[in-house]
Amino acid sequence: MRMVVISLIILLLMMGIWAWFYYGSVNPVTTYYWDNLEYLSSIVKNEDWETAKKDISIYTDKWHEVKKTWVFFLNQRDLDNIDSSIRQLNIYIENEEKILAQAELEHLVVLFYVIDENESLILENIF
Repeated sequence: MRMVVISLIILLLMMGIWAWFYYGSVNPVTTYYWDNLEYLSSIVKNEDWETAKKDISIYTDKWHEVKKTWVFFLNQRDLDNIDSSIRQLNIYIENEEKILAQAELEHLVVLFYVIDENESLILENIF
């Protein structure tokens, strides 16, 4: 009986840490990128390349800060995919490639959606 109680306490502690990480980091960051990438998409659509270059620089810097924390908790492949996508987006914006930049922006939104879905507190992710 003692082992069951200890196991339940450990399980609840792990779920608490998961909830803290999700609601304290994953959810706010993914929401931040969804909103700002949508805004960046409208900037690219209007071909305001100087503003797009400034904004993507800010988003890239923030991503590198977030990645330092996420690397311990999330799937490395997902983080590498976002890294790759951000680098490609930087190049497309620097070269003023409207169509490729818009496509990469949509891809990046999907990558953040995948992370949010994989880390959300739903029954499917628990069992």
